[in-house]
Amino acid sequence: MPCLKRFDLLIEAFADIAPKHPDWTLRIYGAGPEKGPLQQLIDKHGLGAQAALLGVVSPIEPEFGKASVVASASNAESFGMTLVEAMRCGVPVVSTNCPLGPAEIIRDGVDGRLVPVGDRQALSTALADLIADEPGRRRMGRAARRAARRAAHRYDPERIVDTYEDLFAELATTRKTRARQRSKARSRALAARLVRRLGGR
Repeated sequence: MPCLKRFDLLIEAFADIAPKHPDWTLRIYGAGPEKGPLQQLIDKHGLGAQAALLGVVSPIEPEFGKASVVASASNAESFGMTLVEAMRCGVPVVSTNCPLGPAEIIRDGVDGRLVPVGDRQALSTALADLIADEPGRRRMGRAARRAARRAAHRYDPERIVDTYEDLFAELATTRKTRARQRSKARSRALAARLVRRLGGR
């Protein structure tokens, strides 16, 4: 089964820029059956001194705080809370514009970068641009922290629960009205069918 997180793509993209930036490192966090193949890919590109698979780390925020850029090469995200956590630490994020999340969180060029899914060249270019632009990284980092605060408020669990409770209360209140409307619609449809039948005689 292919890895939706696409750490392989991230390694490939980093391999494109690593020779020009030997003082930069790629740290990959997480666990799974892809560890062996990913290490082989790191070795294949001669990135042993610049890339490392560090396993699961919890909490992850202190690691984000050490980073200059956080990258996500995923094909899909359930929402992208990891992106919000990184941005909350004042770190710009480079992410694929995959479904369900990144484009709702990141404003391209303002608090991070969005690149097409599966596009190694676009990913490496976005990373290289941020590596070369320290003032831009800092500016995006400040914007990312502000955006994360807005996202955290928007997706705060208590706020979401309140929204659902309001929705259920409204549905309960309007249930009889909606039932009458459906009944009327069925009656009108039945009447229309009868009229068509009578008219066909």
